[in-house]
This record gives sequence, structure tokens and C-alpha cells, in this order.
Amino acid sequence: RSFTQLAGTQLASVAAGSVASSGGAARAAAPALDLVTPKGNLHAFMKLHTSVEKARIWYWYTGIMEAALVGGPVIPFCATDTLIRRDVYPTGDGRFKMEMFEANYFHPIGDHTPLLRMHNPLNGRDVEPFHYREGPHEAFYSEQGPYLAAMPPPGKDAPPFAPPWTRVEDQLSVSINYYIDTPYPLPLDKWPLEANTRERVGSFATMIGNYDEVADPRVATAKCAFHYEAFMVWWPWMLMGQTPGRMLWHANGRKLASLDGVPKDSRIGFEAIHPRIFEERPWEEMANLGIDYQKERTPVLR
Repeated sequence: RSFTQLAGTQLASVAAGSVASSGGAARAAAPALDLVTPKGNLHAFMKLHTSVEKARIWYWYTGIMEAALVGGPVIPFCATDTLIRRDVYPTGDGRFKMEMFEANYFHPIGDHTPLLRMHNPLNGRDVEPFHYREGPHEAFYSEQGPYLAAMPPPGKDAPPFAPPWTRVEDQLSVSINYYIDTPYPLPLDKWPLEANTRERVGSFATMIGNYDEVADPRVATAKCAFHYEAFMVWWPWMLMGQTPGRMLWHANGRKLASLDGVPKDSRIGFEAIHPRIFEERPWEEMANLGIDYQKERTPVLR
């Protein structure tokens, strides 16, 4: 889900985080950061989001899923952990290419043990969470902004990349809203309890780093933390059908210096549910919630 929102897990963060950057000793004040020209915006964004040099960047974040029926209260439903791998490198023509793999698993709130079954308090059903994966996705980042490799690049008349930066003292942040309204990935006539009429998602994502670090020409990848919020229709495994209501997703995490930064209990969960995410080439086939769900599940018709 996150990459189909393009900005969701890609344009985000919320407090200075943790990733190794070029140069660790005390250094002189960095020059003023160019957040005016398209090239300056692109390089600042890439430093915060991934890297301006060839690199493998990991993001880990954890969050809570809340649920709300129309006319009812918002209730805690479950928690979720996400691990994203982004391989990025400059292409030599002013752009950056990125390949992304993502793994996600659901777990109880306050316990990172993967959920295998749970009681859905919204409809009284016992349900089996579907721990999804995404990718491989390829994208380019250019002076006109990001675009999927499967799409034509922005034309010369496209507006320049100008993300909405905010500076507060030594912190630099950028936030992106993104909304989708597309056909639901499962056919409603075949999956009446799993599918919805439309796939509707609204998301708000924020990245925050240190201004001087992003401005320093010796730093290739800046420290960055991550905050993400989204409202969306039900997950198919909840068996809610077209019942009016929404899921609310609140998550936070950080860019990692290495996989050693993944919390131990979360690492155990990923190794149990998505061990391939740690392989050099996790998988070749295109994977996402809609594709894998239809391969691995059968419709519940009662």
C-alpha cells in the first residue's frame, strides 16, 4: 500500500533520527542550503530521504491501527511494523534511481509477536491477518520530482520539484499529503466480504533532519526520522465488506545505519513472517497486497 501512495513511505519523518552520515567529527558550520532551485531541492530531499551517493538505505517504523465505524467510537485494533529497503544511486544525468522492497506484519498493541489470528471487535468474526509485502518498485527522482520507472518522465513543461520545507531553529522538515481513489484491488463480485467499492487512502508523511547536516556537502545521507498517518478503507482480511467506516494508521520510525538498528523483537517478527526481505535479492516477482492476497487466500462467502 505504501508505495502505491508514492509519497506515503517515501516522503516522511518527525524528529532527528539515526543513520550514519559522511563525517562524524565536529565540523565547521555548513553553508546555506539551497532550497530554491530544482537541483537544490532535489539534493536536499535525497540526502534526507535516502542518499545522494550509491547506497542501500533501510527504514523501520512501527505504528497502531485504529478503527472507526460510521457513528461509532475510534477503537485500537492492532499494531503493525514495516521494514523498507531502498537501493539508490545517481544515474549521471541529474537524476537518482531507486529500487524498493517492503515487508509489513501485524501484531498486538504492545507485543511485537506476529498476529496469526485475532477477534475482530467490529463484526465479531475471528480473522487471519494477512502480512503483506511490496515491490520490487523502481522509481526515479528528478528536478521535476519523483515518478515511477513504468511511467513516462515529466515533460519539460512540468513544474520543478519544490517540496514544502519548514525550518525551525536547527531542524529541517518536509511534509507531503497524498490521496488515492482507485478501483479496489480485489473484485467485489468474487470477494464480497474482503473487497470494498473503491480503494481510498489519504496520507500525511513528514521527514525531519538537521539543517546543517543536510547542507554539509560532505554528508551523503543525513539522519532522518519518520512519522506517518493515513486513513483508509478496511484491510481485506478484516472481512468487513462494504461496512461504512475507516482505518486510521499512526506510525513513526527512522532511517537506519544498518539492519542492526531494527529492534530485536521486531527483527524476530520479520524473520518469522518475511525472512526473504533480508536476502540480497528478496524476490523477483511483483508483489503487493492485491496480488498476493488473491494467490494465497480464497473468498470467505459466509
